[in-house]
Amino acid sequence: MQVPTWMPREIASRLAERQHEVEHMKTTYLLSTAFIGGYLGREDGRRPSWFDRVHLEPTSSLAVDQQEQLASVCHVIRTKVRQAVTCQPTLGCHNAGMTAWQTGLLCMRVLWRALFAIAASRGEASQHAVPVLFMSACHGLRQAAHKLLRKVWLEVQEQFTSRQNRYRNMKSRPSWSVLEHLQYQVFKCECNWMVCDPASVPAAHTGARPSANLHDFLEETLALRFTVDWMNASMQDGQDFLETSLKRNYRKSMTTGDPISQQLTLLKEEWQDSFATMWTDDAELRGISSVARRVLSSLDGPTAPHFAATYVGQMLLAAWQGAEPLLALNAEAVIARLVQAQGAMTGTIPPPQLEQVDEDNSGTAAFHIIATTYRPPSKDTRELVSAIPRGVSKAIVRVQALFRGFILRERHIGRSRAVINYCKAVRWPRLDPSTDLDDDAADARDRRKRRKQLKVADASPEDDDVGNHQEMSQPPSPTSAIQGQTILQASSTLRTGSRTELTMNRRAWPLPTADHRACADLFILYAYSMQRRRMLTGTWQTLCGAYERGMATFAELLSRNPALRPMLESIAAQLKRGSVVGFDKAFIPKGKPGADAQGGRMRTLDAELFKRRDARQRPRLDEGTALPASIDGRPSLSATSPAGRAASTLGASQLTPALGPPRTPVRQLDVSRRSRQESSLGITEEYLTNYLKEMDGDDSQFKDISSSVIPLSTGASPPRQPPNESILNQAQRRSDVASAAAVDEESALVATDNGRDQTPGPRRETRPRLDVPFCLQAITPMWLPIKAHRFAAYRAKVLQMLPQHVLQQYIDFEKQGEYSSCIKLLESASPGSLNVLNPSTLINNKPLLLETVMQLIVGYAGLCLRNSQGSVAVRLITQVLDGISLSLRDLHPGHRTVLEAYLYDTALSICYYMPADMSLSDRAGSFFQQASDRYMRLGHSNRYCKCCLRAAAVLHIQGKRSEAEYYTQQALNKLSDAPMSSLLAVCYHNLAVHTAVQQRVPDAVSHVRAYAALLKQLPKLGSSWMQHMDNTQWLVLKIQELWPQYQVQAGMREPQLAS
Repeated sequence: MQVPTWMPREIASRLAERQHEVEHMKTTYLLSTAFIGGYLGREDGRRPSWFDRVHLEPTSSLAVDQQEQLASVCHVIRTKVRQAVTCQPTLGCHNAGMTAWQTGLLCMRVLWRALFAIAASRGEASQHAVPVLFMSACHGLRQAAHKLLRKVWLEVQEQFTSRQNRYRNMKSRPSWSVLEHLQYQVFKCECNWMVCDPASVPAAHTGARPSANLHDFLEETLALRFTVDWMNASMQDGQDFLETSLKRNYRKSMTTGDPISQQLTLLKEEWQDSFATMWTDDAELRGISSVARRVLSSLDGPTAPHFAATYVGQMLLAAWQGAEPLLALNAEAVIARLVQAQGAMTGTIPPPQLEQVDEDNSGTAAFHIIATTYRPPSKDTRELVSAIPRGVSKAIVRVQALFRGFILRERHIGRSRAVINYCKAVRWPRLDPSTDLDDDAADARDRRKRRKQLKVADASPEDDDVGNHQEMSQPPSPTSAIQGQTILQASSTLRTGSRTELTMNRRAWPLPTADHRACADLFILYAYSMQRRRMLTGTWQTLCGAYERGMATFAELLSRNPALRPMLESIAAQLKRGSVVGFDKAFIPKGKPGADAQGGRMRTLDAELFKRRDARQRPRLDEGTALPASIDGRPSLSATSPAGRAASTLGASQLTPALGPPRTPVRQLDVSRRSRQESSLGITEEYLTNYLKEMDGDDSQFKDISSSVIPLSTGASPPRQPPNESILNQAQRRSDVASAAAVDEESALVATDNGRDQTPGPRRETRPRLDVPFCLQAITPMWLPIKAHRFAAYRAKVLQMLPQHVLQQYIDFEKQGEYSSCIKLLESASPGSLNVLNPSTLINNKPLLLETVMQLIVGYAGLCLRNSQGSVAVRLITQVLDGISLSLRDLHPGHRTVLEAYLYDTALSICYYMPADMSLSDRAGSFFQQASDRYMRLGHSNRYCKCCLRAAAVLHIQGKRSEAEYYTQQALNKLSDAPMSSLLAVCYHNLAVHTAVQQRVPDAVSHVRAYAALLKQLPKLGSSWMQHMDNTQWLVLKIQELWPQYQVQAGMREPQLAS
C-alpha cells in the first residue's frame, strides 16, 4: 500500500512498521487488488478476460447457492448503475440537478464504501481503522489511475496518428496486448498489486474481437478519468465522516419540524453513525447497498477475507459494466467531433470532453497537457540540462520542493488535520498496545494536569486571561502535543535561567512566521510570472514572424501580378477613409441598399469589396475572395494535337486579358427591378410539372451536383503504378509522340534531288533527366470535365420530330461530322423551326423543345473534341452564344438561368481543349464570369466550385498562374464549411500544382499534405485519379528535395562556402 502524502508521518510509520498493524495493511492491499480486478474485468467477453488473471479466489470455488446469490446481486447492481447513467432524471427527483456522470459517481461511491467496510470487518481489522484505511486505498488507486491515464493517452497519440508511422491513422487496429502491457506495467510493476503478467499467463477467453480500435482506447481513457473522480469523491466522503464523528458530541437534537422530517433526520443520523452506511436520498441505492452488505456479512471463517475480496471484485465489475453506456457515449462523441473537424489532419487526437459542469469539477481536466510532459525529453533538453551548473540545479530543486510543500499545505492540510484528530480520538494506531504509556489515559491526564500547572505558574495574569480565553474559544489543535512539550521545556528553562537567554541562544531554528509565509508566496508568484512572461514572449515572436512572412508573400504576389494593384489601392483608399469618417460610414453606402446616394452614378465592383450584406441576400461572386496561395496547372496534351502545339506559345503570351476580379464599371440596377429579377428565378409548380413530364422526371438540372466529383474504385481498373515509373512512362510516351510528329513533318517537306529521303534513322531513346525543370513541366492540375446531359435521349427525341426524307440527310451529316448542317436541318421539324443558330425563325411557346436542341448541341461539341474537330466545336458554341438572348426568350427566367450557366460553362471547357483559338481564349474570362454569376444566383455551390477549377485550368494553359491560383482559392473558400469530399481534395491538389510552378515550394508541400490526409479519410477513389494525385505528391516532394541545388544552379542564391 502506498503511504498517502496527506497522512502524518507518525501515523504512517506506525501503520507501516508495527507488527500489530500488518492485518490492516493486508486488508487494504487485498481490497485494492479486488478493485483492480473489477476494473480490468469490466469488458471481459469483448476482449481477453482479465479477472481470472488477478490473484483472487475464483468464483468457481464458491458453493452453488453462493454463486447464484452473487450473480443475482451483481445483476441488480448492474441494472441500477445502468439506469442511473442512461435515464434522464425527472423534475422533483432526488438527482434532478445532477448529470449522468455525477449520478454514476454517486452510485459507485455508495457501493465502494459499503463493500470496503463490510469486507474489512470479515478479517481482523479494527472498525476504528476502517475510515483511514479506506482513504489510503482510494489514494493509492487514484495515483495508479493517474499513471495509467498518462501512459494510455500517450499511446493513443502514437497508435492513431502518423506521428511515428505514416501508415497509422484513426482507423488503426492495434492488438489488445498493447493495452494489457500498459495495465500490467502500472498495476503490477509500479504499484505491485496482485496481477499476472499477460505475456506469460494467457487469458481464459480471447474475446469476441481480436484487436482494439480508437473507440476502445477512448473508453479506457474515460474509465480512468471516471476512476480518478470516483476516488477523489470517496476520499472526501471519508474525510467528512472523520470530521462528523468528532462533532457528534456537540450535535443538538431536532425538536422542530413535522414528524416526517424528524423521522428522516433520525434515520439519516443512524446511517451516519456507521462508516459502512452512506446516506443518499435514493432509496433504491440505499436498499441495494444494504443487500450487498448482508451478502458480505454472511461470509465467515478463516477464508472469509479472501472470499470477501472476490465478492467485492465481482460486484465492482458489475458496477463497471453498468457504467459502460456512459463511457461508450462519450467516446462516440469524441470520434464524431474528430471526423467533423478533420482532426487527423492536425496529427493529434483531441481529448475526451465531458459536460461543462463535470469538466470543471473533474480531477483530470488538463490530463492531456500533463501527459505530454511525461514524454522522453528531447536532445536539446538533455543538452541544456547537462550544461546547467551544479549550484543552479540545487536552486531549482529547492524551488520545486518549496512549491510542492505549498501545494501540500493548500490541498491536504484539512485532510491531515481531520486524520490527526480522528486518530487521537480513537487512540489508533498505537505504538505498542502492551507497554506504551502514551496510550494510557491516566498518564495522559496527569501529564496534561502538570503541564497546565506549569503554564499557570510561569505566565503573567494578563497572559493567563488571554490564554484562558483562547483555550475556551478554540477547539483542540492537532499540534497540541508539540506545543505542550515546548511549554514544558520553556518552563524548566525559566526556572534555571532568564528569559533573555531563551530568545536567541536556546532555539535551534526559528519558527515560521507570517513574514516567511508571505515571502514564500511572493517567490511562487514571481516564478509563475516569469513563466508566463516567457510564454507571452514566444507567442508575440510567433505572431510577428507570421506577420512578416505574410507581408513578404503578399509583396511578392503583387510584384508578380500587377493586375492586383488597382484592387489593393481601392482597399487602401477605403481603409484611409474609414479611419477618418468611421468604418461603418466608409463601408456601408448611404441611401437605399444596393444603390448609391446619387442613384445613377457609375460604380466599380471593387468599391463594394467590403460592403456588408444582409444574411438573407444571396451570395455574390466577389464574396470570400481573399488572396490565397497560388495554384497552377496545365492539361496533359500530346504534342501532335493543336492544343499541344500551341501550349508553349500561349503559356508565354501576355496578350490575353487578365482573368482576375472584375474591374470594369457596372451600372447598378434599380432596387425594385433587381428584386423583381431575383424573385423571378423561382420555378413555378406548373412549369416544373410540365418539365418533369417532358424529361421523364429528371430535374437534376435545377439541383446542385454532388461534391463527389471523382468516381469510386470498382476494382476492374488497372492497378496503380509507383509514381516514379508512371511519370517516366508518361514522359517517354510524350517524347515518342513528339519524335514521330517531327519525323513525319520532315519527311513531307525535305527530299533529295535523286528522290531519296534524307530523314535521319531511328533515334536512340534517352531517359529524361530528373531535375526541377522536368518536375515543373510534368506537374499538371486535375481537369474536371463537363458532361452532356441525357444526350442519347435528346438525340432520339429530335430524330422523331424530323420528316423521313430529312431524317436520312440528317444522319448523313452526322456521319460526316457536319453538325452545324444538322442543326440547320431542324428548320424542317414537324412542330416548327428548331434551328437555334437562326433565332429569328424559331417556333414560339415551345421552351422545352428549345432546351432539347441546346443539350444536343452540347453533346455535338463533345463529339467534335473527341474526333479532333475542335474548330467545328468552337464555331458551333460561338454561334449558339451569340444568339442566346433571342433563342431562350420563351423560357422561364429560372430555367433560362440554368441553361445559360450550362452553355457558358461548356464554352469555358472548350477553351481548355482549344487554347490555339485566340478569339475564343480572349472570351474565356467572360464565359467564366457569366457562368459563375448564374451558379451563385442559383445557389449551386458545387457547380460554382467546379467552374472555378475549370477557369483556373484555362488560366494555367495561358500562363496566368497567379490568377489561376486566385480562382482555385475561391473554390476552396466556398468549401470551407462543407464536409470532406473528393472536390475538396481536388482543390488542394490543384493548389499544390499552382504553387509549385510559381516556385513556392513550402506552400505546395503544405497543400500536398492536406489532400493526402483527406484521401485517407475518403472511400477509395478511381485508380486513374489516384495515380494522378500520387504522381503530383511524388513530384512536389522531389522538387522540395532538389530545390536548394536548383537555386544555386539558377543563380537564385549564392552557394555556401566551406569554412
